[in-house]
Amino acid sequence: MPQLSVRPNVVVLLTEVDSTRPDDPSLLYRRNGIPFTTAEHDLICTATPAEITAANAQRRLENEWGRETHAMQKALVDLFMKYVDQLPDGSCSNIYATMTDEDYAEYERLVQIVAARTGLEYRAEHEDN
Repeated sequence: MPQLSVRPNVVVLLTEVDSTRPDDPSLLYRRNGIPFTTAEHDLICTATPAEITAANAQRRLENEWGRETHAMQKALVDLFMKYVDQLPDGSCSNIYATMTDEDYAEYERLVQIVAARTGLEYRAEHEDN
């Protein structure tokens, strides 16, 4: 049976490598700080140029995803704060009732995307929970 040119398990390991650790250069660590096992380290050492390229492409996609998610979170907060700043000090008014239809639709769109991307639970205002 022919060997795959790119082994997915090697690509996954390569995407997890923390290249910023100044510790012992003979040890590899994951981005979450956990060291790789000896077997994982040995497998990473067999990575082909195609696997390294694939891992770099995946890391770029992950970074782009993170930037997009952060931008949406910021837009959501900015939109919310636009109306919070209009409330009188100490007010407990329903901020959503003060939003324009367009801003409320955008708020709903952003909050659902951010909740899905971050794993946060989202309950619509009109749900009875």
